[in-house]
Amino acid sequence: MMRWLAVFVAVFGGIASAQDRPTMRQLPGTGTLPQPPSQRDLVDARAELKARFREPLSHTETAAGARLAAETLLAAAVDEPDRSLKWLMLDEARRLGAAAGSADTVTRAITLSSAIYDFDELDLEFRSLTEIPLRALDPMRATLLAEAAEKLAARADTDGRTDMATAARLLAVKAWQRSGNTAAARRLLGQ
Repeated sequence: MMRWLAVFVAVFGGIASAQDRPTMRQLPGTGTLPQPPSQRDLVDARAELKARFREPLSHTETAAGARLAAETLLAAAVDEPDRSLKWLMLDEARRLGAAAGSADTVTRAITLSSAIYDFDELDLEFRSLTEIPLRALDPMRATLLAEAAEKLAARADTDGRTDMATAARLLAVKAWQRSGNTAAARRLLGQ
């Protein structure tokens, strides 16, 4: 045992004290992310968005058109260098996803946005999922909404946001009921 300790000390230089251990704040590149652009910063970006994506955005009155436009915006946002336009593309994709009843699109847009900008992604995701017209969903899209709401509830629990977690679970229950999966709804209700 002492021999292994001697090898460890020789190789690693001894046991580091608690203050010598790196923390997340000490690691390079963990500075805070920038805030989303202000409404004033988005004025020019809105004009650019409308000009560049005129065709897909012209078909957003149907759920299929809105989903297609959202997918186009998500794909284009990945390589967009303009910070304001990137935010606007992701936010518009999120909005279109909610209008089309696509919880997956909402979640992907917010996940991409939260990797680049500093905002309350849990709150935005919750508000966006509640904007999805539940009565208009087919069973498959209702299932996707229920799954997204359950995942959001778990993340809210982890974050200590019990009110949001409870509300997200209630949304998941309603979506499971809409999908016809009453067993999953009962599971969430603890019955």
